[in-house]
Amino acid sequence: MDAWGKFEPPDRWHLLEHHCADVAACFEALIRDRVLRTRFEQASGADGLSETTLSRLTVLAFLHDFGKLNAGFQFRERSARSGETPRKAGHVVEALYAFEQREICEALGLCDLHDDWGGDSVSRLLHAALSHHGRPARKPHHGNGTGPPELWRPFETYDPVSIAAKLRERSRAWFPEAFRQGPPLPAQPAFAHLFAGIVALADQIGSNDCFRYESAPDLRYIDRARRTAAEIVKNMGFRRADHALRAGAADFAALFDHARPRPLQSAVADAPLDRRLLILESETGSGKTEAAVLRFAALQRAGLVDGLYFAAPTRAAAKQLHERVQAAIERMFSGEPKVPTILAVPGYLRADDVCGHRPARFEVIWEDEPDEEERLARWSAESARLFLSATAAVGTIDQALLAGLKVKWAHLRGACLSRSLLVVDEVHASDAYMTALLRAVLRAHLSLGGHALLMSATLGSAARTRLLEERARTRCPEPEAAESAPYPALTLAAGSGGGHEAQPIPGVETDKTVSMRVESILSEPSAIARRALTAARQGAKALVIRNTVATAQEVFDALVGMGGSPMAMQVEGAPTLHHSRFAAEDRALLDDAVERALGKGRTLGGLVVIGTQTLEQSLDIDADLLLSDLCPADVLLQRIGRLHRRPGSLRPDGFHQPRCIVLTPENGLEAGVSGGLLRHGLGVSEHGGVYRDLLSCKATQDLIVAHPIWTIPRMNRMLVERATHPQVLTDLAQNLGGAWVEHEQKTFGLAAAEASLAQEHAFTRTEAFDELAFPDLDEKVRTRLGDDGPRIVLSEPAFGPFGASVETFNLPAHLFRGKLPGKKEIDSARAEPVQDGLILHVGDHRLSYDRSGIKPWP
Repeated sequence: MDAWGKFEPPDRWHLLEHHCADVAACFEALIRDRVLRTRFEQASGADGLSETTLSRLTVLAFLHDFGKLNAGFQFRERSARSGETPRKAGHVVEALYAFEQREICEALGLCDLHDDWGGDSVSRLLHAALSHHGRPARKPHHGNGTGPPELWRPFETYDPVSIAAKLRERSRAWFPEAFRQGPPLPAQPAFAHLFAGIVALADQIGSNDCFRYESAPDLRYIDRARRTAAEIVKNMGFRRADHALRAGAADFAALFDHARPRPLQSAVADAPLDRRLLILESETGSGKTEAAVLRFAALQRAGLVDGLYFAAPTRAAAKQLHERVQAAIERMFSGEPKVPTILAVPGYLRADDVCGHRPARFEVIWEDEPDEEERLARWSAESARLFLSATAAVGTIDQALLAGLKVKWAHLRGACLSRSLLVVDEVHASDAYMTALLRAVLRAHLSLGGHALLMSATLGSAARTRLLEERARTRCPEPEAAESAPYPALTLAAGSGGGHEAQPIPGVETDKTVSMRVESILSEPSAIARRALTAARQGAKALVIRNTVATAQEVFDALVGMGGSPMAMQVEGAPTLHHSRFAAEDRALLDDAVERALGKGRTLGGLVVIGTQTLEQSLDIDADLLLSDLCPADVLLQRIGRLHRRPGSLRPDGFHQPRCIVLTPENGLEAGVSGGLLRHGLGVSEHGGVYRDLLSCKATQDLIVAHPIWTIPRMNRMLVERATHPQVLTDLAQNLGGAWVEHEQKTFGLAAAEASLAQEHAFTRTEAFDELAFPDLDEKVRTRLGDDGPRIVLSEPAFGPFGASVETFNLPAHLFRGKLPGKKEIDSARAEPVQDGLILHVGDHRLSYDRSGIKPWP
């Protein structure tokens, strides 16, 4: 009886040796790409990898599923003649136990591989191959350390040892180069971690239904596997050589329909290719997105990358940027199948402008019914864990950060990302945890020879120093030096510990002068709504950005209550606002509505758009008036980037000059020091808070009073440094005295604790593979990336307040008032239709869902 590797009911079997050949052939095809091979060479510390080494790695990939040999796995789907079967078993942990079974190890040839190919490095690499299901394989703490020995004994006509010997024979016949004389396999930890990620990728590809099942032994099967793997890897876009660049692919006019690039775009396009980390600082709306595409084109043409991941700060920004990047990518590449640009946002299934839907768990149907080649080209869009494998993808920053966390599929994500130019849009320093994680991801990415471009309008010297320097605790420049640094600027770094230099960018376009005014109405939603409604009735597009969802909902309710519904942003005829606390399906409708209201096609007429941080970064939207809650200056400048963004827009009388009204507490910020402003996102809470550093907010408020006109971008560097530089804030605390000093110490300690927690959660790839364990913290860690509570999928879809079918909700933990629902309650969540919306039932909890989003039930 032969061993099966894949099974599809009722009676389709794929032999284990054939599935192992499929995965090995995919690994072989992937590693032949020059870009990925270079990453392996960098990880090994060697000048090159021999053909023998590559073939040996392919053999270890071939053995990735040898744990399926055990009888408990083989009889999970087979009927036994005697009616009795071995205990059912898996195949990953069982493979680790198999190392204690001498007969199996000798039959597989593992002892010879250990002795001939490099000792412990072979064991670690094989361990990495066994960990292809997303996390490092570990034996359980209980048990006798060897596992059930009966799993490896003959049962009826099935003998695991004889099948193990057959796998050994196949490996020698199909990969003869591996068994010739050669150097020992690399022992560097980073090499094993990269290998684990590429084996996981090869297993994902090798499990594709393009590999036809074959249940009869075939000594020449490897030829078929290699042909199929080569075709699939090509169509999926994993090899740079298969991406045909058009003539003049890096030409600005050809890509963007503009006559010539701006100075900052030329600076990025002409940057030396051996400088693997670039930081571009320039005002919002200055063309940084196009600069990033030009950098990708230059690296792609030189053979240094074969992919692009563009990380935006929010879902709405990613959706909008996707369209802009897609247009350039279509012009950059030629040939069939074309290179699609994936929208890497969970909940969407989108490649270019084509959407898919998933009627079954593992099946995706694309609305344009593509042929096989086109379907495979979109493969990366079909699962979040595959987003980073795309040739071109635009998504959210959390998808990149998941490559640097000890969570499932981190190896796969990181290995895929290593091939690409990583672009991070609108980097700033308001969150110590996220900054520390980004630093860890950058260090790992650059250490493999990867390339990255960070872009920001508001990056302070402290954050820039942390991202650039090898040592995490390197001191940032003194305030005077930091404030005098050039802006706009392009910083060039070699990558990992190679030094850096900052270059000023000449030829800045006309400054924007913004009239700044403080109004102490932070806690008066009716007053805020009245200001916005008055502007809208005068024909203006008024944008209101609040720090928290609850206070945004209060302004919306006040607007509706005073008869302002016709002036509010509309979705399917219903007035609404924009924030994260909507069903995933409805958030897509909200994103479209914001773009219609304030995007390039905006029409004349008054309008009020109310939102939260979901509207403050990267979005190409244009408001006539901005009302913003008080926040740190770097964040406030991001929000101002949505104000008068396009100079040529038609504006009503009284709104030809940009005006920003900053909403501040009625009784001053001192109330926030003792926790009195937490509902407005200001101050420190036990859960962290939104803008915890009230000293930064105080400095920002003082800057507005001292400088009622902000000239942007000329004042950007000064504004950011005077509101975020650690020494400036320490001096401010000393001058204010009293509780402010204690607050400064508290926020410093909390930031240090968050950075330390990020280091604990970070996956650095410096640990020996067999010593690495991923704690079961996936949900907790993902929560820190923005999923602030349980993800709810309704047992039955329901029609939401905008008429669309909804079923997916990411619910903040505080809505459950300290008693989070368990898995059973989450799995049985349901929706009850009521007038204008739904009541969500999650265990004993009830939540209201209407056109203003999710709220606690009254």
